[in-house]
Amino acid sequence: MGYLMLVLSPTRHTPKSIDLALSLVQTSKRPLLAVFVMDMKVADAISSHIVDIGFLGDKVSDQLAATIHNEYEARGRRELEEVKERALELGIECETLVSKGDFVEECMKIAREKGIEDMVVSRAERSNISRKLFGSAVNELLERATWPIMVVSDTSVENHGERNGDSQS
Repeated sequence: MGYLMLVLSPTRHTPKSIDLALSLVQTSKRPLLAVFVMDMKVADAISSHIVDIGFLGDKVSDQLAATIHNEYEARGRRELEEVKERALELGIECETLVSKGDFVEECMKIAREKGIEDMVVSRAERSNISRKLFGSAVNELLERATWPIMVVSDTSVENHGERNGDSQS
């Protein structure tokens, strides 16, 4: 049996997604691939916005972006270590990975490389209109993925079964 891929990120996180992923792999007796995706666009947008409004200069803004990247990576490693510890306590095989890049592209690339069977992702609580106006990486992932994805928020779990997206892009 292939991996279940649990995707964590700095901006999309709920402990419920970790609980669900651990429960699913424990029941199915298969390995867990826990991935923390650092979407570099987020930190870069923060520092760029601060420069645009004239709050900081370019050099300080670059330092701020680097600090945010470092903090995201440290946070990701801590979260993945906690997931791995919980998995090992339950007798679950768990591999962890920190990845840097576009959220959707990194999820697609890793899923293809590892031959995952399904995926659990967290969704930030936002209105549907906000997702339509500003875009949604999770919605884009749902459109492109060819494997089942469970989307977890603080208030719900959406099971998106068999997928028909383009996994080659």
